[in-house]
Amino acid sequence: VGDMNSPREQRCNVCQLRRVYNTAVVWCSECEEALCSECKQYHGLMKMSRNHKTVYISDYQRLAPSVLAIKNRCDDHEEKFEYFCDRHGKPCCIICIKDRHKECRDLKQISDLIKDSKSSNECITIERGLKHVLQTIDRVRKDRTDNILTLDDQATRYQNELREMKRAINDHLDRMESQFLDEMATKQREMKSRIQRVIDDIDDRREKVQKKIRNINAMKRYASDLQNFLGIRGMEFDVKNEQEYLKALKENGSLDSLDMFVHFHSFSALEAIKNNVTVLGRITTKTTRCTLKVTPQNSNLDRFKSISWWDLNDN
Repeated sequence: VGDMNSPREQRCNVCQLRRVYNTAVVWCSECEEALCSECKQYHGLMKMSRNHKTVYISDYQRLAPSVLAIKNRCDDHEEKFEYFCDRHGKPCCIICIKDRHKECRDLKQISDLIKDSKSSNECITIERGLKHVLQTIDRVRKDRTDNILTLDDQATRYQNELREMKRAINDHLDRMESQFLDEMATKQREMKSRIQRVIDDIDDRREKVQKKIRNINAMKRYASDLQNFLGIRGMEFDVKNEQEYLKALKENGSLDSLDMFVHFHSFSALEAIKNNVTVLGRITTKTTRCTLKVTPQNSNLDRFKSISWWDLNDN
């Protein structure tokens, strides 16, 4: 009942100790407990908790499951996290330091690290990076869509030229026209299909990036400082991965422009089409390298260290 990831109605954790099942209205990240309206009042009056910040349950549950899973206390020792180990990328309690981090020399107090974490350079850099990726995805999608429209315009232009030629020819030209249109349609369909696959892929990426931006906004508004700090660090490489994805699109040729050209035979030669011409025209395609910029010039993400103790890639 106390699981914040559960879609069921959240019950007051304090009331449950008395076997009373009141609906919780707020969540205290310091106590890691859901509180009903009555317990919330006592919680705000008690000396040990009067300075604790609470958020509405409905708002808190908007956080990503991976952020909700971040706790203030060590699962192994039930002690509050006091330090952060840069070497292992993990928060540590006092007992953890004695048991597992005796040789670590880069331990830092969490209270210092999470201070103003929601307005920190790391948070701003991650959010800007994701927004840049989203903007780039939009530009890439528009470029690919425009390429489809260009192909359609090219096909239309060539079809019109073909109709002009049809005025001066007979049934044999009609048969070659049919063969020619089928070949052109096949080429056009193949190129459009290649572009559409890229568009479908970047649409999926765009949705994931938008979700991560919403996760950041939710963390900034409703997560505790520790959750925001650790949550942001866990998303550092999401931005790099998306940027690498966009870079790979350009390098592997997925963003290259596809064009279609038709080379018709001389109109004078059409007089002898029944006897000499068996193919109406030759269809060729052209690939133009993409010139879109898909990565920022100066990325600050390379200086971040990886954090491996939890996974923030929410689906």
